Formats: sequence, C-alpha cells, structure tokens
Amino acid sequence: MGKSLRLSETWFRRGLWLVAAIFAFFLINLGGTVVNDLPKVEKPLELADFLDKKTSQALNGNLKTHEQTISAANAALEQAELQLETAQKNTQAAQATFNNWLATRQATQQASQDQELVARTKALDALKDKERLASSAIEKQNQIILDANQSYDKTRRALDELESVAQTQLNKEYRSNFFNKSLNQELVDKIAKSKNFERFLRYVIYDKSLVNLQKSLLTIENNPQMNSENLFSLGINAVNNNNLNIALKFFNEANQKSYLRTYKDKSLFWIYLLTQNQLYLEELALSWDNNIYSLYAKELLNLQIDNIEYSIPLKNTKSSFNIYDPFEWIKVLDDTKKNFDEQKLQKYENLFSDENTLVHHAFILERFTKYKKQYFITPYRNIVKNYDVDKQVLIYSIARQESHFIPSSISFSSAQGVMQIMPFLSSNIAKKLNENYNVYEQFIPNINIRYGSYHLDDLMKQFNNNPLFMAYAYNGGAGYTKTQLKKGLFAKKNRFEPFLSMELISFAETREYGKKVLANYYIYNNYLNSENRINLSTIFQNLIEPY
Repeated sequence: MGKSLRLSETWFRRGLWLVAAIFAFFLINLGGTVVNDLPKVEKPLELADFLDKKTSQALNGNLKTHEQTISAANAALEQAELQLETAQKNTQAAQATFNNWLATRQATQQASQDQELVARTKALDALKDKERLASSAIEKQNQIILDANQSYDKTRRALDELESVAQTQLNKEYRSNFFNKSLNQELVDKIAKSKNFERFLRYVIYDKSLVNLQKSLLTIENNPQMNSENLFSLGINAVNNNNLNIALKFFNEANQKSYLRTYKDKSLFWIYLLTQNQLYLEELALSWDNNIYSLYAKELLNLQIDNIEYSIPLKNTKSSFNIYDPFEWIKVLDDTKKNFDEQKLQKYENLFSDENTLVHHAFILERFTKYKKQYFITPYRNIVKNYDVDKQVLIYSIARQESHFIPSSISFSSAQGVMQIMPFLSSNIAKKLNENYNVYEQFIPNINIRYGSYHLDDLMKQFNNNPLFMAYAYNGGAGYTKTQLKKGLFAKKNRFEPFLSMELISFAETREYGKKVLANYYIYNNYLNSENRINLSTIFQNLIEPY
C-alpha cells in the first residue's frame, strides 16, 4: 500500500508539473500576444503612415533600378575606357611600325612589297576600327549614365514631393493629437503674459485642426502686456469660433489700445459688423487713413473722400537729384524721419522739381503731413499708358504699395525698383523674354515696370484677374496663395465674409499687403477708369475663391 501511495504521489506531482508547464506556455503566448498588440494601440505616428504606399513603392523601385543602371553603366564604362586605352596603344605601336616600314619601302621601291603594303594597311585600319568601337562604347555608356541620372533626379523629385505632402499631413496630425487640448485658466493666463504670446497666437489661430486650443483662448483677460494686435487676433479667433459676445469685448479692447490709425479702423469696423450700430460706421468714416474699412464706411454713408490728391504742381526746373542712386534716397529718408519742418520741406520741394522726381516729391509731402493727406499720383505715364486701363490700375496699385514708385528702392530681401522685383524673378523673366540681363537695370523704371507687367500677366491668368488674390500672390507667392485658398478661405457666404477670410491669411505681411493694394485698386480704378467706376461693395461680393 505504501508503495502504491508513493507511486500515486509521484504521478500526481508529474501531473502538477505538466499543468504548470501548460499554464506557463499559455501565459508566455498570451503575454507575447499582448506585447505584440501594444504598438498597435500606441504606435507612434510615422511618415510612412501618410505616404501613398503604392506610389512610394513604385518610385523607390524606380530609384533602385536607376541606381543599378548607373552602377552597371559605370562598370561597362570602365571596361570600355580600358579597351580604348589598349586599342589606342596598339594603334600607336602599329602606326609607328608601319611608318618605319613605309620609309624603308620608299627607299627601296620594291614592287614585290605591294601586297605587304595592302596587308599592313588593312591591319592598321582594323586596329583603328577597334579604337572607334571602343570610343562608341564609351559614348554609349556615358549616354546611358546621363539618361539614368536624369531619370533618377526626376524620380527623386517626385518622391521628395510625395514625402513633403506626407510630412505636412504628419505634422498636422501631430499638432492635432498633441497640441489640440483644452487648457486650464491658470495656464491660459500664464501664456497670455508670455513674451512669445503673439507668436503663439499666430500659430494657433490660423490652424483649423486646433479647435480645442482656440476655444481655450476665449477666456483670456486683457492685461497691460497685451497690445491691440493681440486683442484684435483674439477677437477674430472668437468670431471664427462663433462666440460673438467675447469677440465684441476683444475688439472694443483692441480699439481702446490702438495707436496706429489702421489698427483702430479695423477694430471699429469689426465692432460695426457685430453690432450693426451706425455710430461706429460714422466714426470710421472720419478716419484720415484711406484703408478698405474707412473707404467702405464712406461709401455706405455716401460721403466723399476729401484728403486725396492726384497731381502735384512742380517748379519744372531740372533736378540735380540722382533718381537711380539708392544711397541718395536713403539719405532723404533718414533726414525726413525727425524734425521735418517747413524749412526742410522747402528744401526738398526745390530739389524734387521736375517730372523725374515727381514720385520723391509726393513721398515727402505725405510724410510731412503725417499721411493725413495722401497722393495717388500716376507717374511714368509714357510707359504705363501703353497698357490697357485695367493693367494700368493694377500696376499703379501694386507699385504704390511696393515702393511709392521710387525707382531706386531696395527692400531688405533685395527686391528692386518701382515694382520691387526679386533678382531671381527678374533674371527668369529676362530669359523668357530672350533678353540680356543686368540686375542694375532693374532701377530703370521702363525695364522694371515692363518686367513687373509680365509677372502680373502670369498672376492674372492664375487668379482670374482677382485683384486681392493677385496682391497676395505678388507679395507671398502664387504657391502660398493657392495653399491659403485651398484651406477654404473666401468659399463661404455669411455676414462676416469676405472680411473674416481676409483676416485668416496666415502671413501677417501678406494679409495687410492685400488690404492696402485693394484700397489702392479701388481709388485708382475710379480715377483712371471713371467711365467704369466700381464700388467696394461689388469688389467684396466678387471675392469668390476660384479653386
């Protein structure tokens, strides 16, 4: 019996070990399954997640094929070059031997050697044929390498473009996943007092994927560090998120803090849009700054613009001022920044005394009046009159904003002349026109305006003659403008359009530039094209996004 019990106990223990082993195996497999599933739950986003896999694989396959072709052709090229070197040495040796033999034959003039002459000549020709074949092989492999390199570059560009699109989508997804969070009030207030708050606003407000973060900004309180532009941006953010009461609060605060007349006017305009209170429209119409808001207010109230001059009386004596020297103009700018009194004005009125210096005269008059009187002159008529009236209006609208028509103007980004054309663009236009290019000639109004007109022709085609979109493209580039429009701007019809879309252009310089050119366009059109006058209401109604 004892032996039987011990045997049963042994088998029982073995059974436990077997059960434990099976359970352990189960746990190991279960654990492996869980661990393998973990990346599926919290897998970090990668570029590959946003690539068109089929296209990407095809392009990468093509790159490998091109690399293999180039590698094989380089190997064949090395062999062909060796064969050519050998063939050249053999030909040179045979040629030397033939020359020596030929010299001996000429000395002896033995007729019995004629057959040998023929044979030696054929042998030399055969060696030269081998040399030509080797040269042809080299040319063939070089052509293969050239074609493969060009194909490789083209494929690489296509893959780079594909990856660039995927990278944009990846960045957007990261922003949405990691930054689109609702912030508590303490953190919001801390951000509002940060020195980087303005940059933070620019980043957040124009990104449609950051709605939760945008809504967190609605609770921000005004503080001494906040300027009128920050408050105005917060107002636009509130409108964009359909919280009009908070938007009104921000616009009122922006109006109170505004120092520049333009900032005050756009705040007043948005207060009017939200309240429809005509008192704000009447206040706006009193503005001396001729921007789209004050001009629109005057139009709605049937008031005349009373501070614009279209011509300037000149002394018509030849000026000694060098209009092509940018350094001379910089001296004038520096001299008229401070202490610009009547005596100094008289000095410059005497200096800028002829048609060539009309634009300089207009500039200093505006600066003297602190821009409370504005001069919409039409210089370079001998050049601009050759274009149709619509093109004339566009040229003057752009040039006034770009350079105030000063031919020697140079921007910090190296844009030049009346139309402020970048050297890379003017160089490209010269090639298209099949003209010799000299970068310094861009200071000559005739050339610079002609090149600017050529560029405008292209923009007119791309943007369906829309003056605002062309202005955006002239300043920020056609590609940037199309990207902005594809976000859905100018596509909606509601009480705040097109004004809301105009404030949602992400690049501040381009955003404000477009408004200024549009105001210029309205004024110049109604001056130069008086038979076909246009009102701002019509311009705003026609701002329909073309994509």
